[in-house]
Amino acid sequence: MSDPIRISTDELNTPDVDDYVQLHSYLDKDPGENVTQSWIVKVIYANWFYLSIAAMLGGIAGWALLEPFYDDNTLEDEIDLAAILLFPTVAATVGLFLGAAEGVMCRNYTRAVKSGLIALVIGFIGGAIALIPTGIVFSIMTAIAVSFWENPEADALPTGLALLILMMGRAMAWSLASIPAGIGQGIALRERKVILNGLVGAVLGGLIGGLLFDPISFILMTEDGQATYSRAVGFACIGIFVGLFIGLVEGWTKTAWLLMQKGPLAGKQFIMFKDTTVIGSSPKADIYIFKDSDVEPRHALIINRGGRFEIEDCDTPDGTYVNGIPVTRHILQTGDQIVLGSTVLEFSFRETQP
Repeated sequence: MSDPIRISTDELNTPDVDDYVQLHSYLDKDPGENVTQSWIVKVIYANWFYLSIAAMLGGIAGWALLEPFYDDNTLEDEIDLAAILLFPTVAATVGLFLGAAEGVMCRNYTRAVKSGLIALVIGFIGGAIALIPTGIVFSIMTAIAVSFWENPEADALPTGLALLILMMGRAMAWSLASIPAGIGQGIALRERKVILNGLVGAVLGGLIGGLLFDPISFILMTEDGQATYSRAVGFACIGIFVGLFIGLVEGWTKTAWLLMQKGPLAGKQFIMFKDTTVIGSSPKADIYIFKDSDVEPRHALIINRGGRFEIEDCDTPDGTYVNGIPVTRHILQTGDQIVLGSTVLEFSFRETQP
């Protein structure tokens, strides 16, 4: 039998032993098993889904504001206030709901109010400016449609090629009018990538939604020529497609993102647009972690150094961990598990083609 190991008091109190004990206390930090989220939760937290719902509600809100002023039997020489306010109002309400959506989903209501109001103003002003190009485009396409209209005196509505050209003209007009609604959030956040994604998504969504506007109108128009319900469905569809494509474009173009595996928003994905992303318990943080007392207001930074993402702890008492190891600064790899307090985030990265 070997002799027992004897450690003196002086040896026990050396800095090396303190460092060893401290390291193992860090390594013993276990946030517990990650909970697998149901497909319903994953869909609800998917940005294409909640942006679609938000923009749809925005379209319906625009319809509700305009409908009391609409009269489909207005004479040609009369001023149609609702028609004049159509693009500005719908762009403003869709922009409001889109701008507020991310903040509402993340329980960051300060951000929701700020982004929503700025997007509302951008949407209305931009929609008013868009009246000029949309008016020109729609007038040109309407004139072309009329030239293919076989019997305009007998037929109340165009058919065949004339109808298709008219639908294309309306789709082009809505694609232009939707741009202010799509870029509002990016302007509020001062993020060029968010602005670009919103612009592309709004153009695509407005194009498809606008293309469906006339068929919906033909189906739901009442016998007395009123299109109240068709406008409601039409505006809602335009909103749905604008929100859907903004979300899809964000997914197609993302390069780095965090998935909350465990925490108050488990299942939510956070796309990192900025060169420096702040994670913390402050509503001013880019990734707002609430209901976690161990997370500091400004807990950690993820810095994009030319395509290489590095996480940096902000000298926090509880620390920042990557794959169970406490880090001060660490280069992230796809699949890395980041732990802050009891919150677990998984980092993912998609390399861009040169």
